[in-house]
Amino acid sequence: MSYFQSISLTNYRNFFDTNFYFDKGCNIIIGKNGSGKTNILESISLFEKGRGFRKDNIQNLINYQTNEKFFKISSIFNNNNNEIFVSVFSHNINEKYLKKILVNESSELNSIKYFGNLLSIIHFLPEMERLFVASPIMRRNFLDRLIYTNDKNYSLLISNYKKTLYARQQVLKKINYDEEWIANLEKNIASFGSTIYKKRIDYIDTINLKLKKLDVLKNYSNNIAIKIKDKFLLANKEIINDKERYIAVLNNNRKLDLLAGGCTIGPHRSDIIGYSIDNNIGINQFSTGQQKTVVLLIILAQCKFLIEDHNLKPIILLDEVCSHLDSDNRELLLHLTQLLDVQIFMTGTEKNFFSFLSTKAQYCNIT
Repeated sequence: MSYFQSISLTNYRNFFDTNFYFDKGCNIIIGKNGSGKTNILESISLFEKGRGFRKDNIQNLINYQTNEKFFKISSIFNNNNNEIFVSVFSHNINEKYLKKILVNESSELNSIKYFGNLLSIIHFLPEMERLFVASPIMRRNFLDRLIYTNDKNYSLLISNYKKTLYARQQVLKKINYDEEWIANLEKNIASFGSTIYKKRIDYIDTINLKLKKLDVLKNYSNNIAIKIKDKFLLANKEIINDKERYIAVLNNNRKLDLLAGGCTIGPHRSDIIGYSIDNNIGINQFSTGQQKTVVLLIILAQCKFLIEDHNLKPIILLDEVCSHLDSDNRELLLHLTQLLDVQIFMTGTEKNFFSFLSTKAQYCNIT
């Protein structure tokens, strides 16, 4: 089992120099709005690649009330009773702030990669309660984030795809562009794009199977599933294995894409749809509480996938999860905290919100 034993926050957000010690099971962080509960969860998310679940600028993480120009988050991470000392901190290069990670005081790529493969974080934020009525980009990001928890190279694939799309658009703006240059870009777009499509489809097939096998809500009236909504993919299913077809469509769409200000086809245009298998009603028609149940079911299915198929126990961050908490959602949270044997962090403004949980939960009050 892998979990965070402790975290020390220095000049981070609203914290000056604060230490937290955690249980390997369920940890409840209680405090008033604005006390820094979400900041603690964010600090944990920063140990993964990227800028944390808020995706904020690194400079904004620094607590400038101390007149310091850096932040540091230090932790003891326990992996099967072996302690690993990991720190995340800001690094200023010519007024540009970057995030750096040290693993046992080492910045070597192999050490960081080793730690990254041990860590898998799944998070729930309040805005995800209405995930299926939000913008498609939010649903794409949600799906891509779940894929990344097991496939650590996936974020690089997404990044390369976006960079190549941008480069192609810049070339299209030129009056006399190099045909060989743009052809090479379109070849790369087709390669990256078809791989993203395949990974998303394979993942959705897997997670739908896990959702079907869940028995935590035996009386839940909706059997749910997710799928990709994408006109280009639906009309050109062969492009996943036939990149020449993908390239040909990109070539034909150059004028259209120039006028549109971006590539009009590809996985960056997809939407992720949730629906009830029983009556084919979209999840976007569900109540807020029901939509929250669906998101928590997907998170539970993802946990099962990581644990059962990859022997990887994720760390779960649930921010303000107790709003719209009906009996189904309580049952899901009980299942997460009592049966999965994973480290969980939950935040809330009052302790009595969590009265339904086991007394084994560790509580931390933020003042």
